[in-house]
Amino acid sequence: MGKVVLVGAGPGDEGLLTLKGEKYIKEADCLVYDRLSSPKLLALAKDTCELIYVGKENHKHVMKQESINELLFQKSNEYPLVVRLKGGDPYVFGRGGEEALYLTDKNVRVEVVPGVSSSVAALADAGIPITHRGVAKGFNVITAHSRKDEEADIDYSQLTDSTITCVFLMGLAHVKSIAKGLMDAGRDKNTPAAVISNATLPCQRKCIGKLCDIGHKIEQADLRSPAVIVVGDVVSLCDKLDFFEKRPMFGKKIIVPYIQSVDKYMDMPYSRGKQSPLIEKLSELGADVTAVITGKIKPIIITDFQDKIKTSDWILFTSKNGVKTFFYNLDKSKADIRILCGCQFGVVGSATAAELRKYNINADLISEVNTGKGLADSFLKKTELTWKKGRKQNVLIWSAQETSGELEKALEGFVNLKKIDAYVNEEYISKNIRFLDDADAVVYTSVSNVNRFLKENHSQKKKIKAFSIGPKTTAALHDNGISDVVEAYECSYDSLIQSLKEL
Repeated sequence: MGKVVLVGAGPGDEGLLTLKGEKYIKEADCLVYDRLSSPKLLALAKDTCELIYVGKENHKHVMKQESINELLFQKSNEYPLVVRLKGGDPYVFGRGGEEALYLTDKNVRVEVVPGVSSSVAALADAGIPITHRGVAKGFNVITAHSRKDEEADIDYSQLTDSTITCVFLMGLAHVKSIAKGLMDAGRDKNTPAAVISNATLPCQRKCIGKLCDIGHKIEQADLRSPAVIVVGDVVSLCDKLDFFEKRPMFGKKIIVPYIQSVDKYMDMPYSRGKQSPLIEKLSELGADVTAVITGKIKPIIITDFQDKIKTSDWILFTSKNGVKTFFYNLDKSKADIRILCGCQFGVVGSATAAELRKYNINADLISEVNTGKGLADSFLKKTELTWKKGRKQNVLIWSAQETSGELEKALEGFVNLKKIDAYVNEEYISKNIRFLDDADAVVYTSVSNVNRFLKENHSQKKKIKAFSIGPKTTAALHDNGISDVVEAYECSYDSLIQSLKEL
């Protein structure tokens, strides 16, 4: 029999997942998740992991709680590790206690990984500290939702202390009655109150008022669940402390087609980074990013790796993925690092050089222009004395299976050339893209992303403003009938982001 781990997924922002929670998601053989778990967390699971959705929404239950309990028990008999991923914290109105007791009674090993609760995080990202010296000395967290999907029976007489912040979860439909109950019990009608929807996410919205008018204001605001209600004087601090919504790109809906990193398919010390630095940077700036996978980069195992390296004078890399797959093959072939002592290394651009440096190797050559042709020109300039004397060096190009070939063509006749297909970029098209109708922009970072993303629903996608990282990508967009394109002033993520800030 396997083990079941209840993991708190946090309030919505995947960055608020704990390190321990991430570890278990990556190791899970089966992942049972609910509606409030960020979809991005599912991408952490290994390819062989069984994903089972048991989400609950207002009056819409994919699976009843009793059935979820039994499902967890059944899966614990099938798999060594089952992870139950729950929004927020498993034990804060998440019914995690019921699941743990059910499994324990059936002699299943259970572990609980606490999560960041929306009762605290929602307030923080809305600029509301749940406690503050001289304003609020404590807080109450109350569920406003009963077992029968009705308003909970709350004893408001226990919630009249003005120095205590009151937080109500799952009560969006009952804001008016909650406010009335507090006022009837003696809470001042002018007590500040707020309702926060989709807390910690780029689509977060909030409504600020007082107990006497928050019910009316919430009707006008048209907020959606999940939502958190907060009552107390700490709400008055939100204007000064609302750093979350003041980020420069907050709320901008941006679609980023991207190719999934080769990191997912390797287990190397320096290949465990973030999948897309562009997506991370946009998210940090507050953008509501929909990441659309258009491909998956997978490493290729080179069976005669050591023989190819021994005869090479130069090894050329055209991307960070090339560097990563090179050292992946070095590891898999069980080669001694000293096999590289006779090699020099050339790379396209500073980013590839930085990746190589992670393995304690400084590039002997960095191209002046960030293209394959640029690397060839820089290489021929550096080795001019050698090839002009008729001595051909052995050059190994370590790159993708589907490269353009411009590097090889530029070097032909000057060197003894071998190209290794070190990784493959497999096409993969995500479907059911969120925000396709109301997106502010689509950001394109490569020709393949353009062609693959526009493959389906072409006419609909043409309507969204396009941002391009460089000339080749722009040309591909024009070929696809998209003329209104904003191109970054230089081929870099930072330049692209500067263009997007003008949205």
